[in-house]
Amino acid sequence: MSLNDVLPGARRNFVFKNWARIYSAKPQLYFQPSSVEEVVEVVNAARKEKKTIVTVGSGHSPSDMCITNDWLMNLDKLQNVHELKENHEQHYADVTVDAGLRIYKLNDYLSQHGYTIQNLGSISEQSVGGIISTGTHGSSPYQGLVSSQYVNLTIVNGKGEVVFLDSEHHPEVFRAAMLSLGKIGIIVRATIRAIPVYKIKSTQEVINFETLLEKWDTIWTSSEFIRCWWYPYTRKCILWRGIKTEEPVSAPRKSWWGTTFGRLFYETLLWISVNVCPAFTPYVEKFVFHRQYGRVETYGSGDVAVQNSIDGLNMDCLFSQFVDEWGCPLLNGPEVLRSLDHSIAQAAQSREFFVHVPIEVRCSNTTLPPEPLDYSDRTPTSAGPVFGNILRPYLDSTPRQLRYVPLSDVTNSQLTLYINATIYRPFGCNTPIHKWFTLFEETMGAAGGKPHWAKNFLGSTNMAAGPVKPEDKYQDFEMRGMATKIKEWYGEDLVKFQEIRRQQDPENVFLANKAWAIRNGIVDIDEA
Repeated sequence: MSLNDVLPGARRNFVFKNWARIYSAKPQLYFQPSSVEEVVEVVNAARKEKKTIVTVGSGHSPSDMCITNDWLMNLDKLQNVHELKENHEQHYADVTVDAGLRIYKLNDYLSQHGYTIQNLGSISEQSVGGIISTGTHGSSPYQGLVSSQYVNLTIVNGKGEVVFLDSEHHPEVFRAAMLSLGKIGIIVRATIRAIPVYKIKSTQEVINFETLLEKWDTIWTSSEFIRCWWYPYTRKCILWRGIKTEEPVSAPRKSWWGTTFGRLFYETLLWISVNVCPAFTPYVEKFVFHRQYGRVETYGSGDVAVQNSIDGLNMDCLFSQFVDEWGCPLLNGPEVLRSLDHSIAQAAQSREFFVHVPIEVRCSNTTLPPEPLDYSDRTPTSAGPVFGNILRPYLDSTPRQLRYVPLSDVTNSQLTLYINATIYRPFGCNTPIHKWFTLFEETMGAAGGKPHWAKNFLGSTNMAAGPVKPEDKYQDFEMRGMATKIKEWYGEDLVKFQEIRRQQDPENVFLANKAWAIRNGIVDIDEA
């Protein structure tokens, strides 16, 4: 009897490509189960056949962490809403959904009932299960990891068991599963805490780079939602700050690169700078910045817009890209940015490398209160999160030493600084990244930083575990690994995560892409 008889619907010759189209995979079998029972069947078949499973959603991670030659699973057919339970006294609602439901679809459902997702990253195409699995965060001095909104999870573990997880039921497994890298089990259902629908009133300002550094102590706690896009060759930034509001939605901001012509022209300029004349890159940045934002600093008097919360929190990611994002204590930010600014200028002068823009500078507050909070006094425009849980994921990459304080007392000392180094791939062609990303990683590491799990961090052969190649045998964008550093950074938390992983997946069903897991220290060589 063939596997197709045991597992109807399994597809062969399926090719998976991630959003950036940097990586692709042709798994032996591809599954799209439509029930939890079918997920269990696939897991048990994988155990019997000694196969591994990777679960993918929208494929927005630009890394190769989901690439496999074994079995690949997608949960897009698991997208039902099961229950919306309102708590009027505490001003929130808990919605229970299948984990394959995309975030934008979830928010469409919630908005029909007067609720919304509390906080997001930069996009809403991810699945409910996928968005938390690598540590997605927002841009806010009050809000933290998206997983802090989750009340519970249901997973299918590597033994084929359906396990319910929350702060009281298997809390340690819950901590592992909330940032699991796909190595604990398959998330099949989740309950998420939503709040009354709100809109965001944002101010967008042109701010000189030096002004950002001068105002560093106050800027990051000046609004509930805040982002900064840094354009180093122009010596300017775009500062975006938003608050909750009940004001009516306004006309959208004009965007030069949001037009068909502007977008095509921008990508063409990037292609020329990558393939013909790299030294043209700073001039491309200056031209595009002036077309999009003008030339004059508008700090204190930027343009104002009101959007629904999802449109306000999402952003246009433009083109296919490599992304290397790290987080470090926000207090170290001025030193980090001055160092990066100097290195970028020196590299451009010597023509060693050029960067693409914007370099995204954001903050987040991933600290958690010691006990559940009372939300009875909240209004639809109250700032801050309504926690679904107050457990920290073992593999949360944000600094360990930060401590929770009430929102009224938040300062930079509670916050994590995230810096996103983006290099575009105009019309799908690779741009050199190794020199820039290596310098960026060294700078962020020296400032107490760690990489975002889903991004294109490179590491080095000196840090990697498992087989390594001579340096000249690696592709420019190829990850070397960071096993020794990751073990040092995460310490006992990594040890506990590995212990839970072995307990929940003793036959290594979810130890797919073993090379990625080994070179980054998620599992030891002898375990694989």
